[in-house]
Amino acid sequence: MEQVVVEDLWYSYPGCSEPVLKGINLKIEKGSFVLVAGPSGCGKTTLCRCFNGLIPHFYGGSLKGRVLVEGVEVASRPVYEVAKLVGMVFQEPEDQLVCLSVEREVAFGPENLGLPREEVRDRVEEALAALRIAHLRDRAPFELSGGEQQKVALAAALALKPKVLVLDEPTSNLDPASAQEFINLLAGLNREGLTVILVEHRLDLATRLANLAVLMDGGR
Repeated sequence: MEQVVVEDLWYSYPGCSEPVLKGINLKIEKGSFVLVAGPSGCGKTTLCRCFNGLIPHFYGGSLKGRVLVEGVEVASRPVYEVAKLVGMVFQEPEDQLVCLSVEREVAFGPENLGLPREEVRDRVEEALAALRIAHLRDRAPFELSGGEQQKVALAAALALKPKVLVLDEPTSNLDPASAQEFINLLAGLNREGLTVILVEHRLDLATRLANLAVLMDGGR
């Protein structure tokens, strides 16, 4: 089953005449582990932003073509709706950690979806257990190590119960041991059926897990 479909996708940021994405076509099956690789500036991060609707809703610019996730055209729906389908973990965890405790951080997304309190609590407990960070629930995210912060960001994404998880170089600021641990967590989530799209420079960590590799260069 094709869960993610990218059709002839072109994109230019506001004020830029040169497209960053140039006619991207891509099909990803449900349950895949996809590795996206390529040199800096080739468009990997921009493509990630198209998966979850940050492009065009937040960044604006000129978008042609379309991205479909489970048949839903991403650009036609508000970001909060797409968040139920696509979870996103950024390169810098501080960019998406906004609360004063880990528990509040993980609860933030489900609460903003207007879910019942009991369901929010269950999702928080499930995400904390899955990432083995329940002992950090009362800690402030800014007090944690880089690896712990990245786990919190991942738990916050998982609490929304997305169908697809997109990660943009999540190990770039981690030491080798923490990076390997984080990749192992992704492998476990993928084995449970979650589709994972991983942008990664440390190819030695991820190639053995991927069943699809996407190489980008110059926006293609």
